[in-house]
Amino acid sequence: MVIYSIKSTVQFDSNIFLIIGNRTILIDTGSGYGSEKIIQNIRNALDGRSLDSVILTHCHFDHIGGLNKIIETFGCKAFAGGDATYIRYADPAVTLYEDFDGELLPADVEELSDGTIIDIGEHRLRVIDTPGHTAGSISLYDEVTSSLFSGDTVFNNGIGRTDMPSGSSSDMQNSFQKLSNIDIKTLYPGHGPSAFGNGNESVRYGIQMMGGF
Repeated sequence: MVIYSIKSTVQFDSNIFLIIGNRTILIDTGSGYGSEKIIQNIRNALDGRSLDSVILTHCHFDHIGGLNKIIETFGCKAFAGGDATYIRYADPAVTLYEDFDGELLPADVEELSDGTIIDIGEHRLRVIDTPGHTAGSISLYDEVTSSLFSGDTVFNNGIGRTDMPSGSSSDMQNSFQKLSNIDIKTLYPGHGPSAFGNGNESVRYGIQMMGGF
């Protein structure tokens, strides 16, 4: 499994990760501002391969705004957790696209359930429901490399906000309780730098920020 960080020129964009194994998966798409450059970077990393699917960690515009353009370009399927409904109907209140002065069209997104295994060959990504930042936030965990793609649940040096529509501090605490029981060597968050070597430290720091449990 090879992981590429797809660069965006937009400062507030989410991190975008391309996973290449026997199958290829893009995690989050950014806002869609500057899609041409992002799509070119994806093409370069794919090096002639097709893009099989996009998985969205949650429904906020800075993570999903580029989805329709990527589906149109690569002809791939799209998946999300419990936030899939908000994305399908381009819900303005929860996706926050108006807050980013953006536009969002409905998209065909299939819903992933907690515990779903996404087989990419030598590696298997397990879907973990991690609500709190939004009601349907998910993380993806590779048990082979102990890597976690955490969206906006936990960052290298912080945690996601819980004061926006569908967010919940109690849900976030429960999500951190769940993550505290997982061996996380590498953390690939939705924003900011990744944490290599001991991603559990980021989880422990997040628990401290919430006052423990």
